[in-house]
Amino acid sequence: MREGILDKNMKLARLRDEELEALQELERRLGDICLIAVEKTEAFYVLEAKVGPNTWKPVAEVYTEIEGLRSYYFDEDSARLSKGALKSLLASTDSLKRIKRPIRIRKIKE
Repeated sequence: MREGILDKNMKLARLRDEELEALQELERRLGDICLIAVEKTEAFYVLEAKVGPNTWKPVAEVYTEIEGLRSYYFDEDSARLSKGALKSLLASTDSLKRIKRPIRIRKIKE
């Protein structure tokens, strides 16, 4: 996931001392980055826009002019709400109507 937005449904992972030390060592090697350990979810959802035949990209990459647009969600309801809001925005804004594309929600399993 490229976005730097935490979801309210994320749960911090409980780490043993040796796991925490390994995480801290990786942070030292990466430099100015802080890693956060969270529990794995069964699946998450990506909101995608069609950019060509059988080609879909995350909406944040397609609609770059919409600031703060998220593509990844940890629950289907949030993804559906965002899809509806995005479609309404695209339909109601004259400058965005011309770049309106099909949008889908895809479930990603880990």
